[in-house]
Amino acid sequence: MDTNIGDPLNMEDVWRFIETQLHSHPELAGFGLVVTAAALFTGLIFLLIGMWKIASAAHLAGTASEVRRGSDVGARLLIARGRGSRGNSASEFLSQTARTHVKRFMFGGPFDVIEFPAKVSNLTEARSLLKMTGADLVMWGEGRRGKPIEAHIVRRMEASDRHIAEHKVFTLPKRKADWNSTLSMALAYGSARALRPALGRPSDFRADRLMPVVETLEKILTQQPDMDPVLAADVLDDYTAGALQLALSDVDGWKERSVDIMRTSLERLDRSKTPDRWVTAKINLGRALKLRCERSFDPILLQESIGHLTDALEALRTEPRFKLAESAAQAISDCQKMLGSRRRFSITQGGI
Repeated sequence: MDTNIGDPLNMEDVWRFIETQLHSHPELAGFGLVVTAAALFTGLIFLLIGMWKIASAAHLAGTASEVRRGSDVGARLLIARGRGSRGNSASEFLSQTARTHVKRFMFGGPFDVIEFPAKVSNLTEARSLLKMTGADLVMWGEGRRGKPIEAHIVRRMEASDRHIAEHKVFTLPKRKADWNSTLSMALAYGSARALRPALGRPSDFRADRLMPVVETLEKILTQQPDMDPVLAADVLDDYTAGALQLALSDVDGWKERSVDIMRTSLERLDRSKTPDRWVTAKINLGRALKLRCERSFDPILLQESIGHLTDALEALRTEPRFKLAESAAQAISDCQKMLGSRRRFSITQGGI
């Protein structure tokens, strides 16, 4: 086929040229069939992927809508799919934990555990899922090769929750054999504490409601599962605070028990590593000793109480917030003295 630049393109001549080439080179025809088949197969794959994504999105939207409509069941805990093979196992363990042990810490309040058919990989995705479903908590496991196995817990935040942790991560033991019932109870407490931050404030509860929680925490500490250090600290601190509250509520036997509990708690702490917890433990032990002396006066124990409280006070004096509180207390005292002596003054007459 001879053509010159500028000549009009004759499609009949083009087709005749292609036929001639195909007859002269049969291998070109086979190659064309292969290319065509590959293109069709690739297109089919992309079509199926697109259809699967659309179906998955519709399924997730439908499930989210169903969760949102179930707001009358009380608290809603989502269990998202895990990331990595060990993450899937961790999510299954979290699901079992939520269904078996969370009720211990819900005081009879209604809640629902929902398996959600989606993966969550970060805080942003967790927030989006909580917003989409209206759920209160989402948990999932992560366990990729070469990385720790983790349990992630994210709570839905409200405007008044500025001082509450939104996202907690607890490392799980490497061996699944260590994922026992006691560890499950500890994780359930961590989950319930994220859902109900008041669990960290035992003074908010009546003694009859608080007692089962304290006894469960005591069981966890006695059996010593392989807990994440952060989770272990929460369990220990809340146990000691709960024991002290039971003593303050004059529950039979707890004034005596609380002293031993506070001593043990203090012995577990390294002041250089956890100074705030050490101060709290000192104050708790001092208060427990004082309570015990109220029932049966013992000057030696009372002196020990004063010693622990003094140590805590001296440690707090180095804190800027404590100094600020002292200045505020002094200002209040000065104002009260002025009112008491009935002195009159005005801002315009006073000096700066």
